Amino acid sequence: MKKLLFIVSALLLTTSVYAQTATSSSEKLENLKDRLASAATQLRQSQKRAIFGTVKVTSVSTITVATKTSDVKIELTDNISVFQMMKGKRTALTTDQVTKGDTVVVFGDYDTNLEILKAHVIFIQDSTPERLSGTITAVNKKDYTITVETPGGQTYIVDFETTTKNFYWTRDKGVQKAGFTQLVVGDTIHVLETPEPKIANRVSAIRILDIGNLSGVTPTPTATSTAKPTVKPTPTPTP
Repeated sequence: MKKLLFIVSALLLTTSVYAQTATSSSEKLENLKDRLASAATQLRQSQKRAIFGTVKVTSVSTITVATKTSDVKIELTDNISVFQMMKGKRTALTTDQVTKGDTVVVFGDYDTNLEILKAHVIFIQDSTPERLSGTITAVNKKDYTITVETPGGQTYIVDFETTTKNFYWTRDKGVQKAGFTQLVVGDTIHVLETPEPKIANRVSAIRILDIGNLSGVTPTPTATSTAKPTVKPTPTPTP
């Protein structure tokens, strides 16, 4: 009788342990299914995306970029990277330096539910090349800059970069390559340039065509006055 009771007890214990193990495995399987479903939902909601457009509105935490089809709201995260090509080098900037009117390419994750692009990288595009014509009024050989006054009276500082191509035109020889030292006050020049970011009336020269001094007047440097020593009268002795 005791032997029978022992066998029944062993069977009941084995059944209980098996039931607990089966329940535990079933719970783990359900948890795994829930996590997979949640991950799949997040993947559907978030999509890798890149957009190109012009900054329309800026704030502390977001910017709005106008693309060809729509306006896209950009979330400025803590780990975002901002770059711009400046003077031929990729330069790291901050989100505070992204301003209205900048042309940008933004890479990030687009949340379809919130309709917002969580940016990872913002690349500020170079300005569209423009043309500038005028007369050289000053040459800074130390900073490699020239000052140009346009026919309308506006003054610009032109940065002569290491990549700038300079050409000089003469009636006899036509167009020839030239260097920075050939740029002379009084010469008329035509410049293909891009505006310097965040600096008014300053441009970076891509190509310069110097057509010489059209007025035929050679500018003379401003004369500096030289102080003459004061001659004191010699006192005449009184008799």
